[in-house]
Amino acid sequence: MRTLRRVFAVIVMVVSILVLLLSLTGIVGTWIVRGKLSTALVGIVTNAETMATSAKQGLDQLDATLTQAGDQVAALEQGVQTLGTNVEENKPVLTALSDALKSTLGPLLDKARELMTSLSEAVAAVNNAIETINAIPFLSADIPEITALDTLSQELESFSSEVQNLVATIDEKSSEIVNGVTSILTTPLSKISGALDQMQATISGFSQQVGDVQQGLSNLESAIPKWLTWGAVILTVILLWLALSQAALFVLGWRGFSGLDILPRGQKELKAAS
Repeated sequence: MRTLRRVFAVIVMVVSILVLLLSLTGIVGTWIVRGKLSTALVGIVTNAETMATSAKQGLDQLDATLTQAGDQVAALEQGVQTLGTNVEENKPVLTALSDALKSTLGPLLDKARELMTSLSEAVAAVNNAIETINAIPFLSADIPEITALDTLSQELESFSSEVQNLVATIDEKSSEIVNGVTSILTTPLSKISGALDQMQATISGFSQQVGDVQQGLSNLESAIPKWLTWGAVILTVILLWLALSQAALFVLGWRGFSGLDILPRGQKELKAAS
């Protein structure tokens, strides 16, 4: 009976030591994993935030280009006001207006299209990066709505068509445009100006949305280390409690192996009395 008791005590001590070592290893591993996981997750979020910043900069550049286009349209509208009642006198003015449309507004449109292409690619990259983040458990970030980007692209193409139509109107109807019928020019110019205002309003709204996404990613980036630290602390407490319980179990096993009473005599007497 004594031998069986000693064998059982040895088994208890071995198991308690193994569990104790595993618990201590788990504590160390928890903090190592916490550091590496924090670095990896923060890196993913930072990458998405950088892409969102690039998209925001693209929106700002596109807005600046459209502002320049707006200044050119305003100058064209002022030029139309100088038209007189003599067709021959108007021809140099109309030629200047046509040249301005082709040489100044045309390049701005080409630049706006290039920026629009880059912006679409940047927003697509942002969405892909955020989808990667959202695929990670317990992480979530908003994705920019691409409908606004589609709307902006359509508005830009409509604006381009209006400019081309205005150039054609000046070239084809220059002999008809005099002071009394300047509506041939003022009406399309008004449409162009309105289209610019609509595009800039769309850009402003989408820029605000991208800014909110940036802020959300920034908040997530700063929150990840805190969440991981709290998780590591909770797991450390659990593993530490487990380690202490195994240490106590080892002491009981050692007492049993040494032939001592497993419980102190005072506690045994107290239990016997009860």
